[in-house]
Amino acid sequence: MLRIGQTIADVSVKTTVGEFSVHEYFRDSWGLLVCYVADFSAVCTDELSQLVKNFHEFESRGIKILAMSCDSINSHTKWIEDVKKISGLKYEEEFPFPIVSDCNRMMSLYLNVLDAKCTDEDGIPLSCRAAFVLAPDMTIQLIHFYPQNIGRNFDEIFRTIDALQLSFKFSNDLYTPCGWKPVMDCLISPKTPKDEIEKKISYHNSY
Repeated sequence: MLRIGQTIADVSVKTTVGEFSVHEYFRDSWGLLVCYVADFSAVCTDELSQLVKNFHEFESRGIKILAMSCDSINSHTKWIEDVKKISGLKYEEEFPFPIVSDCNRMMSLYLNVLDAKCTDEDGIPLSCRAAFVLAPDMTIQLIHFYPQNIGRNFDEIFRTIDALQLSFKFSNDLYTPCGWKPVMDCLISPKTPKDEIEKKISYHNSY
């Protein structure tokens, strides 16, 4: 099972914009890998539309997005047409991020996101509603799992990304308390040398 701080494998994936490896796509940037249960399902379509609408919020944070479901490229292409209509994206506009086709479930197995009860018409497990936040060094920084019938909260993903990126600026010496938002105070790791605390406080106040 994947763990926080573990480097994600450089898996090759087939997507709506061609085949590439995970490291190649996210290279040197923060990343959000978002797993969906199935194309055209109500909650997944609503979520993907929200992801498109909020794309610039992710982009402003330097986040590259890669979506994934267990359906085919052909299905993804048709799904994108629906999502464009719902999200307000014009037909001729380019979809802002690729969608991985994981028909053989190899990526889902590696990520350990297959649902124990949710299956396709052939009885093969589908991926749950999962999200992984990756740091520029390709380490996993956040893992969210939701069941099939519950939509995820992108505000919480934004909040945790803001916290992670701030913490990274302090070499992970900075902690954020429960419910932290960018306007709130932070905590300093007890392992931080006293002579470094003043520098970090000054840096935080200028952030």
